[in-house]
Amino acid sequence: MTVFARLLVVLVAVFALIYGIGVQLFLAQARLDVARELDAAGRIAQAIDPPDAYGVPVADAFRHMRPAAEPPTERSKVPALFVRAVTPVRSQPTMIHGWRLDPADEIEEVWESFVLVSVAFGLGLLLAVAAVYWAVRQGVRPLRAMADGLRAVREGQLGARLPLPRIRELRILAGHFNAMAESLAAEKQAASELTERLLRVQDQERALVARTLHDDLGQYLTGIRAQSLAWVHDDTLSARHRQQAGEQARHCETLQGHFRNLLQDLHPLVLERLGLAQAIQHLVDEWRQLHRLPCELRIDPDLPSLGDEASAHLYRFLQEALTNVARHAGASRVRLSVARLTDGLCVELEDDGCGVPCLEGHRGLGLRSMRERARCLRATLDMVTAMGEGVRLRLRIPARGGQPS
Repeated sequence: MTVFARLLVVLVAVFALIYGIGVQLFLAQARLDVARELDAAGRIAQAIDPPDAYGVPVADAFRHMRPAAEPPTERSKVPALFVRAVTPVRSQPTMIHGWRLDPADEIEEVWESFVLVSVAFGLGLLLAVAAVYWAVRQGVRPLRAMADGLRAVREGQLGARLPLPRIRELRILAGHFNAMAESLAAEKQAASELTERLLRVQDQERALVARTLHDDLGQYLTGIRAQSLAWVHDDTLSARHRQQAGEQARHCETLQGHFRNLLQDLHPLVLERLGLAQAIQHLVDEWRQLHRLPCELRIDPDLPSLGDEASAHLYRFLQEALTNVARHAGASRVRLSVARLTDGLCVELEDDGCGVPCLEGHRGLGLRSMRERARCLRATLDMVTAMGEGVRLRLRIPARGGQPS
């Protein structure tokens, strides 16, 4: 039930109670007035002669007195229930000296007064309802604005602010809300900056570890494999030793393959050496080979040159997106396009997997990481999905976010 409805119920109940009490008091006073009028008419009837003693009609000269020979006055305007309510119970007779005491005129006057008072009371009720409606409307308007602000904050729009209403209590509440929104926006900005720095430090540490492993452990593996191959062709060794050397060389080759994949996961050296377009091509080729899934790739030949940090964020975004497709989508076909726009870069990834159920069942670090990478690129990430129709991601990187030349 709304606030206005509750106030309306309370207001009507109070008015009905007051009206009921007023009706009882009004009827009690009306009975007293009618009784006084009848007493006065009875004293006049006792003091004068019967109607037959007068030669001319004199009945119209007296109030509440009619000749007994005349029929009773009709009270068609007054309800019978009201007549019974205001007619007093009299012990004295209604016939005195040929006169019949008749309070019809007084009862009609009382009825007219009752109708006027009831109409005035009804108008007062209508005015009170209108005033309450206006007051509630004025009071609820800031509350609705506050509800809209809370909804905006819940949806992540921390820039939402409330206008300060004229009502002091609501103005204080709106001020607290605006202060809360400002605090949340500041905390979100601080958290975003911290996350961006953490991602930057993580990428730097990964690059350092990858280079160290490549320069040290990689060289050792290459040396061991070369020495093993040399032993394979050494005639001074026995056949058994040459066979063991060949097996060792093959193990080193397998280990080097896994080692290259590890280095690629830690830091895409191909991104530094060949650029963004070739790095994406290499990533898709390895993804096809690893997961045995077709992936249609379209890259504009003249991609804008992004900075090292922005290129790393975009590469990691695509790496995480392709990993999610392989793990959760159950797709049989994937399409990736990287196109240059007049105001930036547009990346689209589409699959024909299961869509919504899998996406909702795996809302974990993968999607969060992708959103953080998109935020670091100052990009807009749109995700369109439907049950059984796959998922389509669209990443639009503005020129100011990716710093294209």
